[in-house]
Amino acid sequence: MRELAKNFVNDNALQSTKREMQRVLASRSFWLTTLAAAILLGLTGPFGTWSALSLPVRLAYWAFVGVVTYAAGYGLVTLLANLQGPGRTKHLAFWAGYGAIAGLPVALIVWALNAGLFGRAAAPALPELTAMVMAVSAVVSVIVALLERQTGAAASAQARPQPDAPVENLGTGTAPTSGGQTARAPESQPDGRPKILDRLPPEQRGRLSHMSMQDHYVDVRTDRGSALVLMRFSDAIAETAGVDGLQIHRSHWVALAMAEGPARINGKPAVRMRDGSVLPVSRSYIDAARTAGLV
Repeated sequence: MRELAKNFVNDNALQSTKREMQRVLASRSFWLTTLAAAILLGLTGPFGTWSALSLPVRLAYWAFVGVVTYAAGYGLVTLLANLQGPGRTKHLAFWAGYGAIAGLPVALIVWALNAGLFGRAAAPALPELTAMVMAVSAVVSVIVALLERQTGAAASAQARPQPDAPVENLGTGTAPTSGGQTARAPESQPDGRPKILDRLPPEQRGRLSHMSMQDHYVDVRTDRGSALVLMRFSDAIAETAGVDGLQIHRSHWVALAMAEGPARINGKPAVRMRDGSVLPVSRSYIDAARTAGLV
């Protein structure tokens, strides 16, 4: 059972990292920033590239280095953070450590590229390059963490309902607001489709299965795939009107029709969904989940 729970956590970490990388690589700001950096570095030619490479080659070189090293570094940092767990966001020292570790493969990539272009004799010494890249990567990792924390702080603070105030959404049911008062969930759309689906790419607007908090994003799952949506979890639940569902954890909501049956995670109650996902049921929501026949 312990090994199964460990594999479940690792699979979740890998899937979360994959979704985060897809979000970054699909971001317009990422490509604009990379393009601007490539042009700047290509025109200035630092680290000996001015004399060694022509302008077109320098631009291509720095564009390639920017995309590959950032993707490799960010992907590894994100994976390490997901494996560590939600508490990681409280400690910048963790992010610095993740960045330093990610600097190892990034340094190897840069060294291999330089060795291929300039020859091994002309490439910088690997130990010195590794130390420099690890230091830079640690600093960049902390900066990125601070920026993401700043942009997501407001959403994160409001997205998690209080443990002693379970939020249920059964079709057009009611849900407690952050102030403790009960607010009527919005009516479903005329065709009965939940509004949350309108936030997904068209090819993923299938039958709503479940939703989970991922930092300040909501991972919305349907029978056609999943997508990350930047919004409060309570707002996402309100937009499921028209679907019989239930919040089973402060970070998880499930559609009752898509629940396959009870499960266990490290001996604790959980719900298995039709797509194979296993979601934990917290103590605050266990009675509602039991009434709904989920556990």
